[in-house]
Amino acid sequence: MAFSCKKILFGIFLCGIAVCLLNCAASRKVQAASILRQCKLELRGASFDSAQVHLEKFSGGSLGGIVPNPKMILLIQNIAKGILPDSLGVLYFSLETKVQNPSTDTIWLRSAHGEAKLNSLAALPFDWKDSALAISPGETDLQLHSHLEIGKNLLQILSADTLRIRGDLVFALSPDGEPIPFSVNQEKIIRPEERTAFVDKIRTEILSRLTESWAATLNR
Repeated sequence: MAFSCKKILFGIFLCGIAVCLLNCAASRKVQAASILRQCKLELRGASFDSAQVHLEKFSGGSLGGIVPNPKMILLIQNIAKGILPDSLGVLYFSLETKVQNPSTDTIWLRSAHGEAKLNSLAALPFDWKDSALAISPGETDLQLHSHLEIGKNLLQILSADTLRIRGDLVFALSPDGEPIPFSVNQEKIIRPEERTAFVDKIRTEILSRLTESWAATLNR
């Protein structure tokens, strides 16, 4: 009988521990959810990172010697006019956002994925693959990385006047804490001067890549 009582008491003890752990986990979820309800993610715009250009495909496998071959000359002339061929390369850029955390607690971004849309012309995937990011009280800058194929419709896509991001972010109360989901749906109107500066920078970068690649052949 005494042995049975010990087993019952031990079972009650284990149940008590389990309940405490569940309550703690639930409490952390409630705390994190409370912080996230106060947070706001603001989309600020996009910034250009880099461009990868597949030159060999358009130069007949050779960039030429001291004088570029005719295909390269024509390609550069067309790009300068805003005429881009399909499959020229890949454009990499960052979606600039700012997370406002009005609470007194720090939360951690664990992951993020979703897509950005320029009007309805293109859906661009974004993700967050870095280590956990601390979102301290106040404002924290957050960059979400994306990419876009460089093709004949690129400049038309980049002429969009609206940028919208939709996706799911995962936060926690610690870098390795229990994940708490957070959905985002933000839109930004792109001002004409922002759009012009962005397109000009991309066109300049592509031309610069072409020039650098040709110049590199002179040192071979």
